[in-house]
Amino acid sequence: MLKKAKLILIATLLLSGCSTIENESKKDRNTETKSVPEEMEASKYVGQGFQPPAEKDAIEFAKKHKDKIAKRGEQFFMDNFGLKVKATNVVGSGDGVEVFVHCDDHDIVFNASIPFDKSIIDSNSSLRSEDKGDDMSTLVGTVLSGFEYRAHKQELDSLTEVLKEYKSKYKYTGYTENAIMKTQNSGFRNEYYYLTAIPYTLDEYKKYFQPLIKVDDKSFRDGIKNSKKQLNDKSRPYVVTTLFSTKDNYTKDNTIDEMIDFSEVLKKKKNIPRDLNVSLQISNKYINTKRPNYSKKDVIEVGVFNHEKANTND
Repeated sequence: MLKKAKLILIATLLLSGCSTIENESKKDRNTETKSVPEEMEASKYVGQGFQPPAEKDAIEFAKKHKDKIAKRGEQFFMDNFGLKVKATNVVGSGDGVEVFVHCDDHDIVFNASIPFDKSIIDSNSSLRSEDKGDDMSTLVGTVLSGFEYRAHKQELDSLTEVLKEYKSKYKYTGYTENAIMKTQNSGFRNEYYYLTAIPYTLDEYKKYFQPLIKVDDKSFRDGIKNSKKQLNDKSRPYVVTTLFSTKDNYTKDNTIDEMIDFSEVLKKKKNIPRDLNVSLQISNKYINTKRPNYSKKDVIEVGVFNHEKANTND
């Protein structure tokens, strides 16, 4: 039986990624890393200077074998999820490597990553997983956020346009596209917000969701609803903005009233995802270049639509 806390946990996670796969010289990489400050304005951040904790030989291994590792990462998502993805990054991670990918297949859109040990380059065999643990379940949730995007595409795209329309009035910006592609791996997200999904098992994904990939849009939406019903899932996804104030003197006190006002504006909009849980988050203009997620102390959060009390899992 699914628990409410499970969805809330996924709603709060924004995992960090790394740099894109590019044909850069070691000199260029070293110069870039040294010149990047620990914090910079989010509007200027495109993913530069980020490297997750890793052993030195793992970092060098990832650089040396990035093309082979990237192909294996792409193969993993096809073998396990039936989706075409493009590798956007290969990095050393811990004592192994990690492949970051972007998916835009049949309007299923997400960013994700998968870790491997170094032996991944020793074979071209299938990467079909039998993993039934929490890590794989979390990855399934990451992928399914892309399914939720397709299921609510019209309303979510409308919300994106509204957020673009009001960014001057309420003085905010979001992640740059390059920063998203280079550093984010938590599922669907765009310049202004991210979207969550329940983390089912891989077997449940293959039974209830993978068969929907190639159907038409109406059948897809109906199929998602039917699959959730069979899984006794009464939850609704969370849409959470990750806005960066453009004010030089940002504080919670001088911004909270504006966000409350903005939430009231959004409540009156007809074409945005009113049937999802939607909340506004905003913080100061700076992003940490080494950990470019949204875990910040001075974040304001204001609810817009909340269906949690009325729609929870037993």
